[in-house]
Amino acid sequence: MMLTDGARQRVSPERLQEFFSPGPAAAFEIQHGKRIHGGEYVFPVVLFGFSQQKLRPHVCSIVIARAGKDEWVVQKLP
Repeated sequence: MMLTDGARQRVSPERLQEFFSPGPAAAFEIQHGKRIHGGEYVFPVVLFGFSQQKLRPHVCSIVIARAGKDEWVVQKLP
């Protein structure tokens, strides 16, 4: 429910399940975000232990957008 249609279409249901169920050793770090334009914000993210193949931290970003008065949605997952 918190993902935009565009974000859902870019990723398979299996990949979403894997992302949101990474395992007990997974961790993340979210840094200060900045406004891109309008009601959109980008946040730098570092993922730790989200993939069995990669032991190093994975640096990426997440984009959040205003969807209503008090509602926010994820437009882009790492």
